[in-house]
Amino acid sequence: MKKINILMLFIGVLFAYEAQVKPFEKYNITSSVAGEVIASKKDKEADVYTGVIVKIDDKQDLIDLKNVNSQIDLTKQEIENQKEVVKRKYQIYKKYQNLKTKSQEVKNLKFYDYIAAKNQLIALNSKLDDLISKRDKLKDIIDKKNIKVNGYIEAVLVKKGDYVAPGKVVAVVDDISKEKLTIYVPIEKIDQIKNKTVYINGKKSNFKIYKIWKTPDSQYITSYKVELVGNGLKIGDIVKIVLK
Repeated sequence: MKKINILMLFIGVLFAYEAQVKPFEKYNITSSVAGEVIASKKDKEADVYTGVIVKIDDKQDLIDLKNVNSQIDLTKQEIENQKEVVKRKYQIYKKYQNLKTKSQEVKNLKFYDYIAAKNQLIALNSKLDDLISKRDKLKDIIDKKNIKVNGYIEAVLVKKGDYVAPGKVVAVVDDISKEKLTIYVPIEKIDQIKNKTVYINGKKSNFKIYKIWKTPDSQYITSYKVELVGNGLKIGDIVKIVLK
């Protein structure tokens, strides 16, 4: 009876592997805009950090944003005033239309006066739209000049005083919200692993199959590369993996 149980245990185990625990992803953080670096938090290397890691000079952008916001406020007030003007011009125009004592020429003048006021209101609304678009672009530029990260800072590649161009890599960050394990499964066994439970160091884990490459690995030519993703392991550790 004991021999049967041992046999069943080995049948249930598909394969045993070893793998190093790695971060879920590694990211190159790039600058989207050009400018001079005025702050760089190199002291956050080898640390978990959330926030601005590199700041590009945005002094003039902040001044421009302040001016645009003032223009937006002023234009909004002008629009409200012009709405009242249009309303009054329309009332006068309608009043003159019903007066038999007024010539058609005078009535036409009142109509054109109303239309001119209405066109001015349209122009003010168009101006406001342009200012809002300019404000949004400035906000986007300012946001891009304050380069943010969330994860383990592997490296900060620029320092204060450097000039960066769009596309320049400024930091390398690891996503440690999850951990990743990579194993190589023989091609003929790949279909058998999909519903297996992942045991790590002899204990049932929350790791699941994340990706299966459907072409042979360049190094392990008779195997497919398989990634497992989960939580609860220490990055850098070598662990034993069993699929049951």
